[in-house]
Amino acid sequence: MSLFKRIKRSLTGSIQTDDYKSRVISSNNNETSTTFDPQKPPPEISQRDVDILRDCWNIVQQDVAKVGIITFVGLFETHPDVHDAFMSFRAVNTSELEYKAILRAHALRVMGTVDKCIYRLENRDKLQELMTEMGIRHKNYSVKIEFIDLIGHQFISSIKPSLETVWTDEHEKAWDNLFKLMCYHTRKGMCSI
Repeated sequence: MSLFKRIKRSLTGSIQTDDYKSRVISSNNNETSTTFDPQKPPPEISQRDVDILRDCWNIVQQDVAKVGIITFVGLFETHPDVHDAFMSFRAVNTSELEYKAILRAHALRVMGTVDKCIYRLENRDKLQELMTEMGIRHKNYSVKIEFIDLIGHQFISSIKPSLETVWTDEHEKAWDNLFKLMCYHTRKGMCSI
C-alpha cells in the first residue's frame, strides 16, 4: 500500500471510495487555464457567497487538519508532479512519521491561508496583498503556475463529505469563486517577478 493510501486510511479509516474517485476525476475535468492576463479584473464574489463560505468554514474548522491533509494527499495522488514541487517532501530518507508531520504542518499553513482569505473578504485589498505575496513566495520556490489552480478543486472534494447534509450547487459555486479569486492574486504575484 502506498504511503498516500496509508496516510489517508489512518485519517479516514478507509482508503478512498469510488464516490471520492469520481469527484476527483470530475473535478480534474474542469477547465484549468494556464494562461494568465493580469489586466483582467479579479473574479467576483457576492455577499451571498461570503455568507455561505463563513457558514461552511465554521463547520470545516472543527477538523481543519484532517481536511488539509486529505486535500494534499488527494492532490499528490491525482497529480504526482505536484508532490515533487514541494521541497520538504524531496528528502529520500524521510520516515513515514516525519512525512506525516511535514504534510500536516504544510496543510495547516494552507488552511490558515484559506481562513485568512475568508475573513478578508470584507477587505479585498488585504486579501489581494496576502495572496500576491503568496504568489511571489511560490514563484521563488519554483512552483509552476499551472499548479496553483489544482488546490481549489481538491479542497472542495475534501470538504464535501463534512458538509453533505447542507451541500448544494450554490455552496460549490461559492467555494469555487473563492479559490478563483485566491488563484487570481497568487498568479498575479507569480507574474510580478
